[in-house]
Amino acid sequence: MEQQPTTDSENTRWYVLSANYKKELAVRDELRARGFEAYVPMQYALAQVQGRRERVLRPAAHGLVFARATIDQLRDYKHSSRNNPYVFFRMQRVGGRLVPLFVRDDDMDNFMRLTGIAEAKLTYFRPEELHLAKGERIRIMDGIFEGIEGVVQRLPHKRGDYLVVDLPGVSVVAARIKPGYVQPVERRVARSQNVDADVTRLAALALRLLYELPADGTRQAERGIVAGELQVVRRALEGCKTFLAADRAAYALAHYLAARALGEPTLPHAERLRPLWPRLSVRSLLRLRICLYLALDHADTAATDSMAATLARWDDSRYTAGERAFLTEKMRAEKALGK
Repeated sequence: MEQQPTTDSENTRWYVLSANYKKELAVRDELRARGFEAYVPMQYALAQVQGRRERVLRPAAHGLVFARATIDQLRDYKHSSRNNPYVFFRMQRVGGRLVPLFVRDDDMDNFMRLTGIAEAKLTYFRPEELHLAKGERIRIMDGIFEGIEGVVQRLPHKRGDYLVVDLPGVSVVAARIKPGYVQPVERRVARSQNVDADVTRLAALALRLLYELPADGTRQAERGIVAGELQVVRRALEGCKTFLAADRAAYALAHYLAARALGEPTLPHAERLRPLWPRLSVRSLLRLRICLYLALDHADTAATDSMAATLARWDDSRYTAGERAFLTEKMRAEKALGK
C-alpha cells in the first residue's frame, strides 16, 4: 500500500539522504511516486552519448537527495524501498548523539531556487572543502538570481565575487555574480552621528535613483550600489529625532523620496508631510519641494495651489540658483510621470 504523507507540519522536514551508486534519481522518483516532495539538484554536463559529445542533465552533487517527510515516514520508506541497500540518512551530532540531518524550510526553498536555474553556472562544494569567512547576507534584487539570499564572498582560486548559498553540513553552492542590485538582509548599522548631513545624503541618493539612474537595466550595477547605500543611510537614521519644523520636514521628505526611489508606498510618508509644510515659510524651497511631490503623486489640492501661488511670484527673468534647481527637479519629476 502506498503511504500517505502526514499533514503535521511540525514533524515534516527536509531530511538529507545519501544515495550510493548513482541512485539519486531512482530514489527521488520513488519518493515522489509515494507522494513525498523530493529534490535532487541537477546540472548540465558534456557526456559521450552514442559516440557524440552531448549536453546532458545530471545530478550536480554526488549522492545528494532531499526528501520532505517525517523521520518515521522516511524510515518506513527505506525499509520497504527497492533501493534500500543504497539509501542512508545523513547524520549530525547533537548533544553527544547522532541524529538525522535536516534543513530548514526557508533555507531549502532558497537552495532550490538557486540550483533550479538552468542557465546558472554553479560550482558545488562539500562543506569541508571551503572555510568561508562570515560575510554580509544579501538578497539579489534583479536578474536570474532575483530573490535569492546568500553571502557575497571571494573564493579560493576564483576570480570575482560569488553568491554563496550554504546548507550547513550538507553542501555549498556558489554562483559568480556581477555587482548588481543587491539588498542587505542582515546588517548592523550604527545610528547616525550627524542627522542633518545624513538626511541631505539620503535625499541626494534618492534623487539620483529617481532621475539619473533609470530602472531600465542600462546602468544596473551602478543603480544597485546607490540603492544599497541609500538603504544603509536610511537605517542609520532610524529612531533619530528632529525638533525644529524645518528639520522634521526635511527628514520626512528625504524618507518620502527614498521610498519613491525604491518603489515602496509613499502614502505613509505623505501623511507625515501634510501637517508639516504649512508651518514652513512661504519662501521656503523645502516647502515648495514637498508641495511638488504631494501634488504630483497624491493630487493634493492645497499643495498644488500653494506651489502655483509661489511660482507666480517668481521673476522669470532672473531666477536664483535655488529656484533654477527646483524648476529642474520639477521638470524631471513631471517627465518621469509622463506629464
